[in-house]
Amino acid sequence: MDPDAEIESTPQGWGSGSQGSCHYDTSEIEELSNDTQTVELETQLAYEANLRLYTEHVLDSRQQELEAQEHQMSSELDALKKELADTRRQLAEARSQSEVCNSQLQEAQEQIFRLQPRRVDITETEAREAYKTLCGNVQRWVENRLADALDDLEQGRLSTRTAPPQAARFVGLLREPSRRCLNIDQSDEYHVIGAIMNYLWLAIFSKSFYAPLDDSQAAGTLMWIDELENTMSQLPRGMFSFDKIVPRLIHSTLDVSHCREWRSETLNALTSQPIFKTRRKRHLNLLADDLLALLSIFTPRTPPAELRASIYQNIIEPAADLAHRLHLAPSIYSLKWPARTAPTRIEVYECLNLESGGLILDLAGTTKDSPSRRNVVYLFDVCPGLFVERVEMGKKIGQRAIVKPTVLVNKADGEVPRKPTLVKWLWDTAVPLAGAGRAPARTSAPKSKLVNPGHPSRL
Repeated sequence: MDPDAEIESTPQGWGSGSQGSCHYDTSEIEELSNDTQTVELETQLAYEANLRLYTEHVLDSRQQELEAQEHQMSSELDALKKELADTRRQLAEARSQSEVCNSQLQEAQEQIFRLQPRRVDITETEAREAYKTLCGNVQRWVENRLADALDDLEQGRLSTRTAPPQAARFVGLLREPSRRCLNIDQSDEYHVIGAIMNYLWLAIFSKSFYAPLDDSQAAGTLMWIDELENTMSQLPRGMFSFDKIVPRLIHSTLDVSHCREWRSETLNALTSQPIFKTRRKRHLNLLADDLLALLSIFTPRTPPAELRASIYQNIIEPAADLAHRLHLAPSIYSLKWPARTAPTRIEVYECLNLESGGLILDLAGTTKDSPSRRNVVYLFDVCPGLFVERVEMGKKIGQRAIVKPTVLVNKADGEVPRKPTLVKWLWDTAVPLAGAGRAPARTSAPKSKLVNPGHPSRL
């Protein structure tokens, strides 16, 4: 064999062998690559299949939970519907029971009021006439009983006489304007009238109720009524207001008219008891004895029994009868003395002219600068006025006078005449320490012609 030929054939063989080997490797690589992609796809498919199975499992579980919740909520809704139906039924029963109770309460109240005597409240006209009658009784009593004492004063017999101990109490009933006019000539009767009316105001009319309702010294029953009435007027009342289904509790307070009606009915029931009449009689006897002791100063020659009987029949009993009806009325009646501004507002009062013997001087509608007010001097108060505060529609209506307060004035030229008087003698005797600071002040008036209105006194 040729060596050259062998050399040439050898590279070719290696070369062809080498090319065959390379071609085989590439195919393998491609096959391996395809296998790898297949595995990856299978893996991804398996993952997606597992994920789908998991998602379906989760959704199935959530669906089961929702179905369970829906079932539970349906059960609860059925229970609420049943409870609502029960509540509506109970509400209907409550309304029915409330209507029955209200009906029974109304029937009971009507039965109670039917059993009680019908209350007849005093009217404003009746109150006016009764009060004027009382003032007239006091005026006539003083005019009839003071004559002997005035005669003693005129004859100078009082200068050697000492006033009794009760004189100090009597002068204590004189109001401040009266104390400044103690020595005004011809004023004794008006001073005594004013003192008696002040006594009646203090002992009877200014009280919450004029007579005792029990035997205690502290007037416990009357205090209880006053406090309970005040509490009732402020205490909220709970009332149901039915708004569709749910009731609402609203609050209100008893109005004034309900409280006054309750007070009137309570006092009417208490004063209808026989024991009250006994207490009232005993109380009025004590007042008559007390006023007798004060007024006997002016009637030393009148038998005490006769004087007491006249005081009881003409003053104490009429005052108590009037106070009884006033205090039982739903409207609020009261006696009020003139205000401190009386000297500048005498047009709102009933004025008695001292110069004309007590005739009424009509100054209504005038002012302090009016010609008819010239030379008119206010002296002192004689009688309180009667006022009423009506209660209507659950409210108090403004207070107004049905009888004006009475004051004594003097309309004349020159100064008001001054002379020794009974009350001045009592003051000097009963109050020995009264010096210049407590002496009556001199009251003067400018000169003017006397105007006589020509109206008789209605005191």
